[in-house]
Amino acid sequence: RAEDGQITLGLTTRNGSTSLPFVIAEEKGFFKSEGLNAIVVIMQNQVVVNGVVTRNVDYGGTFSNFVGAALSGLPVRIVMSAMDGSDHYLVTASNIKKVEDLKGKTFGISSFGGTPHSEAIMILRKYGMNPEKDVTFLQIGGSSSRYTALESGSIQAAMLLPPFNNFAKKRGFNQLMSFNDIMSIPLGGLSVHTQKIKEKPDEIIRMIKAVLKATDYIRNRKSEILSFIEAKWGIKEGDVRESIYRDMVALFSRDGIASDETMKNVIQLVRETRKSKDDKTLADIVDWSLFCLKLITRLVNSAENNSRRK
Repeated sequence: RAEDGQITLGLTTRNGSTSLPFVIAEEKGFFKSEGLNAIVVIMQNQVVVNGVVTRNVDYGGTFSNFVGAALSGLPVRIVMSAMDGSDHYLVTASNIKKVEDLKGKTFGISSFGGTPHSEAIMILRKYGMNPEKDVTFLQIGGSSSRYTALESGSIQAAMLLPPFNNFAKKRGFNQLMSFNDIMSIPLGGLSVHTQKIKEKPDEIIRMIKAVLKATDYIRNRKSEILSFIEAKWGIKEGDVRESIYRDMVALFSRDGIASDETMKNVIQLVRETRKSKDDKTLADIVDWSLFCLKLITRLVNSAENNSRRK
């Protein structure tokens, strides 16, 4: 566990669009401006969930794994959504031109029940394939690890986030589709142990404010973010950076609340992946009610507008 007073935020990678608001909040001082000594810690997807459940990790930055954990009855709640849609792309080996060509191939995922796994199952079913029989799923880790596995040839397909799908396209891999073209689901966010909601609601509100401020910074400081993408993600081509920026900014949540429709989509996705029945409701999975997120957003936007007028 982190030293006393230090808040740990578990992510699967520092690079990539879903991680960006949290990394910017850390690097640009938005956590500190809210009086928070918060650090980003990189770990495997399931380790993030287990860490929050055991209270060794304060906040989880992943999403569908926490939906699955809540559906299982574990004491976790999602308290903020970072993105209103998925920017995962189905990327395949150069000899795989269509989804049906994946029969008999190995598909890299972060973890069983994670977002990339659920998305892969949905795509395969949509194209008339049997995910259990037609492909072999291999747990590898975040987009960075899946991209490396794709490069090495140990897998033939993966759902990848920017910039890794861009790296793959440059190396001759095929990008077959964006999952967002099939279904809108929330991606990334803040999840906590239910006990933290009772014990430290003020801390959670300040974490949410910091991430929303970071998202606002990303939206309004395009040139700085393009430079960040070049320096930290290694994207040298200006047109590729522009494309990544445009696509991800369109998906970032403005108020931190996922719509009921997108939540129903992700719950359906996770239930189909887990193949288990439960009687959980939305209130068992998310908790928007404790925090006036709309008010927080207005305060953030008001502060931004005031600073621009000066």
